[in-house]
Amino acid sequence: MPSKYPRENQNNYGGKMLLPQSVLEDLVLMQVQPPYIFEIAHPDGSLRTNCGVLEFTAEETTVIVPNWIYEQLALDMVEEVEIKFKTIPIGSFVKLLPHSTDFLEIENPKVELEQCLRNYQVLTLGDEIQINFEEFSPMRFSVVEIEPSHEDAIYIVDTDLSVDFCEPLGYKEKVESERTVNKYVEIAEEGIEFRAIKMKLLGLSFNLRNL
Repeated sequence: MPSKYPRENQNNYGGKMLLPQSVLEDLVLMQVQPPYIFEIAHPDGSLRTNCGVLEFTAEETTVIVPNWIYEQLALDMVEEVEIKFKTIPIGSFVKLLPHSTDFLEIENPKVELEQCLRNYQVLTLGDEIQINFEEFSPMRFSVVEIEPSHEDAIYIVDTDLSVDFCEPLGYKEKVESERTVNKYVEIAEEGIEFRAIKMKLLGLSFNLRNL
């Protein structure tokens, strides 16, 4: 039965699930060598992704996944999920699409992302992963391009992974909005008039804006 981590659990910002101890026993019995990467799919096969394993500590017949996987695979209406061991090639490149223009506020995004991606073992083309940056609210990213390009997923542990970014969703609207605001600010500044109000009794003079 599929389940998900509690909402505030930091494991939601990674790509690793919890599986029962019996799964590990089967892997050892079959002499399957780590890393243990699995394809996880909706029962009808229409939705699927790949993820690693955090621990083999889930209750028997239970699979616990990050919220983004739970939502992406629409597991809220099903009582079972298909899981199978899979060998994933080592990746060399990934391109991500940020879903928020807040991403532009990060001073060194590649360094920050390198730290956060340590919570992932594999990235699948089309995934909408979640990343939690320390100084910002959690952000969602779409995996839009990977290399090797003929694969649908890449393994990203212990490899030199090049990371690139698309313009964030809403970027053009943000730029246009800022241009509009700046335009009105410039017009307002050009129209500013200063009038001197003399306080004759006190002998004081002030320059006040837009009276």
